[in-house]
Amino acid sequence: MEEGTQDAASPQGEGTTNIRLSPDDVQYFNRQIAQYARLNMPFSKGLEMMARDVTDPNFRTLLEMVQQDLDEGRTLETALARHPQTFTTLMLEVIRAGENSGNLALILEELNAHTEAMKQVRNRIVEAVLYPSVICTLVLGFVMFFMLAVVPQFEGIILERHSFSATTAEEMQRFKDLKADRPDLSEREIVKLLVLDKQVLATRLVIKCSRLMRVPWCLIPFLAFLGVGVASAVRKLIRMGSEYDDFLFRIWLFGPLFKAAALMKVTRTMRDLLANGVSMVESLRLVSNTVGKNRIQTKLVELREAVEEGGSFTRNLEGGGVFPESMVWKLQLAEEKGMLEDALDELSNEFQISVDRQTMVITKFATPVMLAGTGAIVFVLFAACFLPLLDFSGV
Repeated sequence: MEEGTQDAASPQGEGTTNIRLSPDDVQYFNRQIAQYARLNMPFSKGLEMMARDVTDPNFRTLLEMVQQDLDEGRTLETALARHPQTFTTLMLEVIRAGENSGNLALILEELNAHTEAMKQVRNRIVEAVLYPSVICTLVLGFVMFFMLAVVPQFEGIILERHSFSATTAEEMQRFKDLKADRPDLSEREIVKLLVLDKQVLATRLVIKCSRLMRVPWCLIPFLAFLGVGVASAVRKLIRMGSEYDDFLFRIWLFGPLFKAAALMKVTRTMRDLLANGVSMVESLRLVSNTVGKNRIQTKLVELREAVEEGGSFTRNLEGGGVFPESMVWKLQLAEEKGMLEDALDELSNEFQISVDRQTMVITKFATPVMLAGTGAIVFVLFAACFLPLLDFSGV
């Protein structure tokens, strides 16, 4: 099993730890617990055996602590609640519902299916985002290297060739005029300006950008801004599949993918909670805390407040353009017929199909666009540097 992201356990609050396991380890734990419940095996002995098999010391420590809590008479939900960094509130709520109903094995299997579905969605999102991100990073690195290391060499060659070229009367006059207008410049700096003015537009722009990037007061803020942007992008990438914000919904081409994934999570989680005996109010509260800070969360909070006041869940879905009209219509009819959980299950499958379809669209569209964009950038940079050399050689 993979090692957790925390190397040690330390009290995070009374009776809790800060042990954090990887999602794969948590899913492995859930599968084993489901097997113990289905085969009517004692959890305590099963956890003891599991602790002997795992290699991650954090995982082993967590299993031993849960085993000890079970031996002391605590419920499984109470024992797992001591590790909030690993077991989410949603997971604990589902396990508690299973223990109260006596259907723990079935509910744990549904929880595993839920976790696997969320993992598949996250993998599809990462698949769609990773390729463009890697290409953009490589292109940006190439451009920075070219601007900072290659362009200055070409600039020096151009200046050297020009210094040995014959100077026309017109160029001499321009030199004198510029020297009179800019007495603060040395003759070499004036020559640089004259050489730059003679080049094609692409060459002038590339050389000017290169000079600007080599100025410390420009380069340092640019690198700082770039670092913050990369760090923010990495954080968002890590949270994708778990949390979404409104910014992600507004990204061109990727927005529909993120919204479909968020709605799939909402409908699938709502279905699993309601099917396992969790109340509508509590289900809305739990789902709103797991979907991220966005307009969907705001709408879910409004729905929970309306249901608490005695209102209908589906009658308050409309408004704000948060949920698709077809989704609202289906849920309203399903609630009237007492088939709300079935409708949520069907909708979650539809949104999962939408995620797969949008991922394919992005992949098919991004590949040629990225290749064409990369080729265009490389062509412009090399043309801007090599055209002056061809001119000197008389080609």
